[in-house]
Amino acid sequence: MDRLIKISDGDIEVGVIPDLGGMVALLRIVGKPNILKADQSLWDKPPMPPRRFGPNPVWTPYNGHIVWLGPQSEWWAQQDKSPKKRRERAVWPPDPYINNGYYDVIERSDTEVVMKGPDSEFSGVRLVKSVKIKNSKVLFNVRAENIRNAPVSWDLWLNTRVDGYARCYAPVSSMEKVRIDAPNGAGGDEACVFSSGGGYCFVEPRKPSKGKERRWGKAFIQAGKGIMAAFASSQALIMKFNRHAPALIHPEQALVEFYNITTNNRDDALTELEYHAPYKTLAPGESMEAGQVWELYPFKLKPAHEECVEFLKAQGPQRC
Repeated sequence: MDRLIKISDGDIEVGVIPDLGGMVALLRIVGKPNILKADQSLWDKPPMPPRRFGPNPVWTPYNGHIVWLGPQSEWWAQQDKSPKKRRERAVWPPDPYINNGYYDVIERSDTEVVMKGPDSEFSGVRLVKSVKIKNSKVLFNVRAENIRNAPVSWDLWLNTRVDGYARCYAPVSSMEKVRIDAPNGAGGDEACVFSSGGGYCFVEPRKPSKGKERRWGKAFIQAGKGIMAAFASSQALIMKFNRHAPALIHPEQALVEFYNITTNNRDDALTELEYHAPYKTLAPGESMEAGQVWELYPFKLKPAHEECVEFLKAQGPQRC
């Protein structure tokens, strides 16, 4: 079996890697470049077999579209394999079973693939991911089931990784609805730039200033609608999902989050477009789901900001 499993309807092509957490590694209009930031050198390597992980896994940024659990402060707080991580409430790395584990392909057709992940002894859940192309749109769904004999509390955190110089947008009425976490300028780091206008919060990608090593920052956005957009690789990607009331989202997170980093190495540039579903407590055997619809449109290779905003406005009621 090929490591990268592709599905297509002739217009849209999607590729997943089951043995690396069931990550979506390829997303594009047929004939266009991959809009996701992903390491293509992985695709031709042999799959890794199912494996167990210790509590000190090595983090490798395979990127693509991945699923985490939230909040981040709880990543190592609901396990007993590493008392030190639990005591310190470690926030890195993510659960290796969810992020890098072997997902079994349980259904497959030309336009759909369903994958079941391993039981995680760290998070206490099992994920099932479904990717389906229908009417030239991609339907992504993930279900988390509590595999323990005690309750667990999490949200589902869908994370789409694109190039750090992509233009990325989320609808918001003003920057008062946005909380920024960024460096204060001390040391070698400086803050990346988030702005708002025309009904959107957006990333303004910039290189580090002379003498600085990197720019980074995260925007926690109370988005007015369940939509995010990215413009890159001569395509526009619009992701749609349910909008949830802020009270349903864990207070450490937000419905939409943008993380951006650039360094003096162009290859390091990364933007994460993140969606958090409601935070829930699952009884033993109980499950919860989250999903997105991905739409792809041809667009200019290097669009101007104004062109992106005009395109989004033309798509219909996607702004505040």
